Amino acid sequence: MRKAWILAAAVSLPSAGAAVSAASPAPARDLAVSPTQIEHMAIDIKPATPTTEQVVALLPGVVVPALNARIVAAAPFGGTVTQVQVLPGQRVSKGQDLAVVSSRELLEAASSLAQAEAELQAAEAVARRRRDLAEKNIQSPTMAEEAEAQVAKIAAVIEQHRRTMVLGGISSTSAGHYTIKAPEAGRVVEASVMPGDKIETMAPAVTIDTSDELWIEAQLPAHLVSRITPGDRIKVMDGPEGIVVSVGGSLDKLTRSAKLIASVPSESGLLPGQMVTLNIIQEALTGARSVPASAVARINGIEGVFVRNETGFTLVPVEVAGRSPSAATVLGNLPEGAAVAASGLPQLEQMLGAE
Repeated sequence: MRKAWILAAAVSLPSAGAAVSAASPAPARDLAVSPTQIEHMAIDIKPATPTTEQVVALLPGVVVPALNARIVAAAPFGGTVTQVQVLPGQRVSKGQDLAVVSSRELLEAASSLAQAEAELQAAEAVARRRRDLAEKNIQSPTMAEEAEAQVAKIAAVIEQHRRTMVLGGISSTSAGHYTIKAPEAGRVVEASVMPGDKIETMAPAVTIDTSDELWIEAQLPAHLVSRITPGDRIKVMDGPEGIVVSVGGSLDKLTRSAKLIASVPSESGLLPGQMVTLNIIQEALTGARSVPASAVARINGIEGVFVRNETGFTLVPVEVAGRSPSAATVLGNLPEGAAVAASGLPQLEQMLGAE
């Protein structure tokens, strides 16, 4: 599966500052083709329209939830789950009950807290007595200070126990039982436990997405890493548009690619886990034209398009600056209002070679 990322259609394109292929020494070549021949060969003629953008990469990707919006409601005490009160996909509000856990650890923590509170009362009484004796010069002040330090020590232990008792915003419903509550409002992604399950201390119980924002993860080949930057536009094939939010700075040792993450709107109609094809779009160079992808021919190692003229076609060398399954962005010496052959290219190439 990982090899599929590398074998995917990632377009290797020239940098924005590359020279236009119109400067190539390859000359334009005329080909006489009559209207009757054009009709018999079913050659479809399409306009070469000016464009301000180009597809610089075509990548497979997978839709994932926005990881910065995913949180987990954990169990602060180990025990047995007695009740699960939410289902995957359900909307929850902050503080809503998620699950109930029966826990011996909770009983032990409550017992430790009560014991520490009792010890604090005794230590405070001793400290007060020794301070009184020290003030009357009956006892050394050092003994009073030691007793007061013991009070501070027990008070710190009590504070720790109290924080543990409310960790995660839980509420104790009865002796030995507590309720895990939603830390934030959102949508339940997964309930990791079922009634009767054992749950470890601080283990995740329920996963919640606090936002409907979605990300798309894709593997970016090494030769494109320097070309793609956060903020570049993306377009999901037959889907919504979005932006690149992150490009990895290191390559995976197996795929030799970097991770790219793009963001798409929450109302995109996409679902987490869905496989998509991602077009990365950048601003095109001045003079770029958009033609059907099928209009670009590669003849003798040189790419070109067949431009319609009065007697047939002219094969004009071009540089492909961007490509998608439906269109290609080309740079070359194309006349204003040019139209190109979008089909029948093998026949035209054969006729060209016969001349």
